[in-house]
Formats: sequence, C-alpha cells, structure tokens
Amino acid sequence: MMNDKARILIVDDDDANLATLDAYLVMLGFVPQKATDGLEALKKVAKSAPDIILLDLMMPGLDGFEVSRRLKSDPRTFKIPIVAITALRDRESNIRAIEAGVDGFLTKPIDEVILKAHINSLLKTRHLHSELETSRHRLDTIGEYHRRIAPGRSTAREIIGESLLTNEVRARIDMVKDSEVPVLILGESGTGKQLVAETLHWDGLRAAEPFVQVNCAGLQEDLLESELFGHARGAFTGAVSHKRGLIEVAERGTLFVDEIGDMNPPAQAKVLGVLDTGLFRRLGETVQRKANVRIIAATNHDLKKEMKNGRFRSDLFYRLNVFEIRMPPLRKRREDIPQLAEYFLSNSSMGAGQNKTFLPETVETLCKHDWPGNVRELANVVERAIVFSRENNKITPRHLPSELGPPRTEPVRSLMLRTSGGMALADLEIAYIREVLKREKGNRTRAARILGISRSTLKKKIADNPSLRRLVE
Repeated sequence: MMNDKARILIVDDDDANLATLDAYLVMLGFVPQKATDGLEALKKVAKSAPDIILLDLMMPGLDGFEVSRRLKSDPRTFKIPIVAITALRDRESNIRAIEAGVDGFLTKPIDEVILKAHINSLLKTRHLHSELETSRHRLDTIGEYHRRIAPGRSTAREIIGESLLTNEVRARIDMVKDSEVPVLILGESGTGKQLVAETLHWDGLRAAEPFVQVNCAGLQEDLLESELFGHARGAFTGAVSHKRGLIEVAERGTLFVDEIGDMNPPAQAKVLGVLDTGLFRRLGETVQRKANVRIIAATNHDLKKEMKNGRFRSDLFYRLNVFEIRMPPLRKRREDIPQLAEYFLSNSSMGAGQNKTFLPETVETLCKHDWPGNVRELANVVERAIVFSRENNKITPRHLPSELGPPRTEPVRSLMLRTSGGMALADLEIAYIREVLKREKGNRTRAARILGISRSTLKKKIADNPSLRRLVE
C-alpha cells in the first residue's frame, strides 16, 4: 500500500527534530502527528492508532525502548510498524531496540529520500499483511465448503503470488479444471506441482470425489504396478489377498501420478492403456475393469530428452501432454517471494510465526537468493527463521541461513592469504574495503551491503582515504 494519506506519529523530545520531521512528512504527502514524550505517545496511540510511528529512542522518563516494548506487547497495537530514530551506532543499543520490537531504524540526521522509502516499504508490508488476513478468511470459507462436499480434503490451499508467471499458471488451471483431459505438470522440484494438481481437482467438477496421489520415485519398480492397478490373491509371492489399486480407489475422482518420469516401462504401457481405452486389469486377473478417473501427471524430468534416450514412451508423453502447465522456478518470479514468505510465516506448522514479522532488509535478502530448492526451500527457511528468532517478534537477516547472506568472509580470507606480515587494524580495514570495491567493480551499494555498513558510511571512508578515492574515480 503506497498510501499518501498515511497517518504518522512522530515521538521526540527535541522540538527542532519534531519540526523538521513534520515538515518532511507534509512535503512527502503524509499526515503527521506529534508527541514530545513517551507517555503522550502512548495516550495518542490509544486514542487513535497511527499507520506508522517514528520513535526517538533516547528520551527522558519513558524512553523509546520502553514505549516500543509496551506497544508491541499489546494485542491492540503490536501490528503498528515502529521506526527507531537514533544517533546511536553501537551494536548493543540496536539489539536492545530490535528486542523491544522496532521494525526498522533511521539514523540522524535523517535523509528525506531514505525516510520516504522506509515509510513506503513499511506501508507495503502492512498492506500485504492485510491481504493475507483477507486471503486466510477466504481460504477458511473455501475449506468449510469442501469439508461439506468433499470430506477427503484435509486443508484448503491456494497458489500464492501475483507475478505475471503465477497469474499465467492460474489462467491455465482455470482453462482446464472443469475438463476431463489429462494434464501434464512440468517444473523443477519444489515449485508446487502437487499444489497445481490439487487445485485442478478441488476447484473442478470432480471435487466431491477422491483425490489420490502416487509418487513413482518413492516406490520400487515391482510394487508400482500393484499399487496402481491392484492384484489378485496369489498373483505373486506375498499377495495373500485381493487388493484394489489406486485407480479403483480414485474412482470418479482424480489420480495424481507424481514423478511420472521415474515410472518403469511396463507400468508406462499399462497407464497408456488406461488413457486410450479406459480399461485395466489387476495383476493376476484376466477380467478387464472400467476406470472412471482423471489422470494428472507431474515430473521434474525433461521428458523429451528421456524419450530420445529410450527411457520414456513417446506415445504416453503425447497422450499425457494434451494440456501442459509449466510451474516456473522461484528465481523467475522473485516478486512473489515477499508474499510467499509472509504466507509461510503466518501459517507456520509450529504456530510460532503468527506474531512475527520480517524486517525490510530480511525480505530484501530473501528476494536476492536464487532458491535452487524453490518454494519448498523458502518454506523451510522461514520455519528455521522462526526457530532461530526465538522470542523476538522481528526476523532479521541474522536469523537466516548463512548462504542467504552476503559473502562477508570470503574477501577477508583471500586478503589474509595474500598478506604475509602483520597489518595495523586501520590498514586492514582499508585493504578490506579496497578488496570488496574491486570485486564489486566500484558499486558502492553492493560493497556497503557486503561490508555490513551503510552507503553513507562507506562514502565517508572513501572520501577520507586517497587510495580508495582513486579506485572509484
């Protein structure tokens, strides 16, 4: 939400700072309110909750740490974003502020461009939370509907994201959900192929009937045919009774064949027979049975390459590939990452993420990762972050796995390997900055991120050192 009428409460005991921030916010199109101490701030919030609070940490009496702690412990106000205004640069105070619940920092003197970007970022995050609440209510309604008409459905899930590629997937699902044609879902592991199959079933005409899944990669070859088609007593060693296969279990519903690229050739031939004739036999029987089932298949293999190598039947591929849905990898729909991360946070299996939020820089870190494990990897990272953040309401970049963060140590290691003698600490710092600037081809924003300092701090260090100035000129 980029709301130009957002109400912003400024809390500062310095009249000059209040006047400056008030003028900035009016100029930027926001509606400022002012409080000169912590108690006045709490009274104003209780009377009319603002959209964002800009809070000075160092105030006499009730300081900003305590104000934040009280607001974040109150269920009526804990969702209000709080930005700490501080001249403090020590790590201990920053940690205290994060533990008190602040959502971000602005360092004095305040830059109006940074101020606007920070506010807009927080408003957008708050808007996403609001949308997720609406979506969760809608999902609960859908879930109740399906519990009435299709009790086999355990949960109601939907495809999260508003990127162009995600909307294309939704459009293709809508085109074919009420059809009887087979569907082939392609995509890398962890992209959400099963979710597409579930959506095709639960939003389609067969929603009141069973949704049955089989994973070809998870079964031994000699068991797969029995699992799919069933068997008669005595059909093989250990077949002590008749058994229905999953095709019969899914009668009138949907059979989702996951990882069909791993299916063995004999089973491929029999699935082709079901698609062509609608008939099948249990193992050890001669009687043909009618299959009233819709088949949806998925794979992360390149089936055209598998056909060329003789590992997948071309006739089965073309019979399955009547309608294709390709799930894009997460790295190609990065704009969906914030919404997905918020979804996983709010719907954590541990239930511990519901009162937590991500700092803007945490979301930025998530968006920069390539996610080789796709959506499944993102879900696992969010679960891990919930555990590592413990009692904190704010998930910071330090709660994420090290491979998601900037490569802070590698430049130092390579630098130290090349340095045989001792160096003064100040000289080592300059050498480290020079190394990072070289690696990033003079890009100060990327270099500052790797160094773990602000861009303005890096700019000052460059200005103070002739060798660094020459490097970026």
